[in-house]
Amino acid sequence: MVTLSSQKASAQHDNRKFRIAKIEVYSAYLTAYLAAMAEQAKIALQVEPGVLALQAVYDKTHPTQVTVFEVYASEAAYQQHLKTPHFLKYKSGTLKMVKSLELMEVAPIAMEIKSELMKNTKQ
Repeated sequence: MVTLSSQKASAQHDNRKFRIAKIEVYSAYLTAYLAAMAEQAKIALQVEPGVLALQAVYDKTHPTQVTVFEVYASEAAYQQHLKTPHFLKYKSGTLKMVKSLELMEVAPIAMEIKSELMKNTKQ
């Protein structure tokens, strides 16, 4: 039987960094913000080996509410990501678009994904 304390111990041996960002965007900038986020995420996954997942979604009822799930190979990979040209372009280009930002460190419970999810969703 796996206990919560053994799960915590296992998670502590895992160097991966898991984060969730909750972002509220000003409605006037929504289209531009979504494009900037999509571009930054795509580039990060293509060129940064330490970026393991970067998934952004918005609430269909409240589209200005964006949630980003991020997984990095390590704290060092995350720190490196923050210094990349594509992230700095995204950050500086979207500063005026973001009404609020909440960053949360999270720990994994289950990390399952079907390959079908990775197919192009814009059809």
